[in-house]
Amino acid sequence: MTRRIPIIPTVIAAVGILILCGLGKWQLDRRAWKQDLIARLAAAPELPTVTPEEFRAAMMGDVSLQYRRASIDCRAGPKKPYDLRPGSSAGGTSGFFVVVSCRPNDLPPDIVAVAGWTRRVDARDMILTLDHQLSGTVIENPYGAKPDRPRFMLIPDQAIPPLGRPRQPRAEDLPDNHLAYAGQWFGLAIALAAIYGLWLRRRNVAPPAAPE
Repeated sequence: MTRRIPIIPTVIAAVGILILCGLGKWQLDRRAWKQDLIARLAAAPELPTVTPEEFRAAMMGDVSLQYRRASIDCRAGPKKPYDLRPGSSAGGTSGFFVVVSCRPNDLPPDIVAVAGWTRRVDARDMILTLDHQLSGTVIENPYGAKPDRPRFMLIPDQAIPPLGRPRQPRAEDLPDNHLAYAGQWFGLAIALAAIYGLWLRRRNVAPPAAPE
């Protein structure tokens, strides 16, 4: 005798499957967005060098300068680094980016520059002579959305001696795992459907008749 399909467990399983499929679809949409972002960032270095007007527009949030090429005058004289951040050398060796403010005073900077790369953990205390024209790639919001932090960071092609050359950011280095995540969500939906189907099948199998 076949039992009726239980309503509440079926609804719960169906909702779970729909949610898992929805998460998989969301990851596929995120993948399309990420691929478009990577394509735009890959093309950004080929655009003309950032102008002062574009910097001002970017400060207002009207345009994006991510991965654009720019040049700044960094002539603050002898100065200690603004910050020390994890970063890689041009050859891919792990270490630190020595970040400097090109302002001649101690006011909070709108843009900082990577003077170069080092392995030294005490590089924060070194004195660098900042008297250079720096050209490189712009990174937006290197410190997140904190209002008292710089809005931009320039990663130059060359380093200020005695530091080493920093690794340039590349669009192809951005992670794009959304297809794998989508596969996981869809896989969980299939697994849930299979498990519930097996449970229904076992439930509907009539128990053997008791001996008289």
